[in-house]
Amino acid sequence: MTRSSLLESCLIIGAMLAASAFALGQVPHDARIAIHFDVAGQPDRFADPLIAFLAMPGFAMAMTVLFVLLPRWEPHAGNLARSASAYAATWRAVILLLAACHALLIGHALGLIRDVPGFMTALLGLFFVATGNVAGKTRPMRLFGVRTPWTLADAGIWQKTHRLYGRASVGLGFALVALAFIKVPPHVLAAASLGGLALLVAGSVAYSWWLWRQNAAH
Repeated sequence: MTRSSLLESCLIIGAMLAASAFALGQVPHDARIAIHFDVAGQPDRFADPLIAFLAMPGFAMAMTVLFVLLPRWEPHAGNLARSASAYAATWRAVILLLAACHALLIGHALGLIRDVPGFMTALLGLFFVATGNVAGKTRPMRLFGVRTPWTLADAGIWQKTHRLYGRASVGLGFALVALAFIKVPPHVLAAASLGGLALLVAGSVAYSWWLWRQNAAH
């Protein structure tokens, strides 16, 4: 699991660095590159080209190291091993999301992409679809998944919670992609993304508690 995922990460990061080198040759050395956008889709934070084009590959490197180290800190190693496919898929999804964001940043800097909020929302939606699709394949563990006192205490509650979370995550993801496709205003995209994520998390926690109460009642 770790070796193949690590190789994938290294290849993706290598492609990100190659894109950075290309972008650095296309913009003036004193240019100001947009690295953050407000809810209206307007740039509100800028950086020098070197920092702007190396930040995301650096973050991808840091996340790769984290994914490599996390299994060493997991007390339920057997459950993590049984969740290997879901762990690898989530690892891949995170690195690909960062690579796509990097491409989006470069595309905007070179004047090739204007609708940053739309593209970002679609990417986030695809991320929710990819990770939600494998959520039901995980087993109880401390470092990965919907970790509540009730899911960690009962494998059945864990599985039911993650099945619900997975379906809701996939549904949210498709909804975000649809909203991006029909080009609703940027502030609506931001509200849908943040509100949807909040509901996804809160709903999963509440459902795990409800399952625990149902079990306790019997």
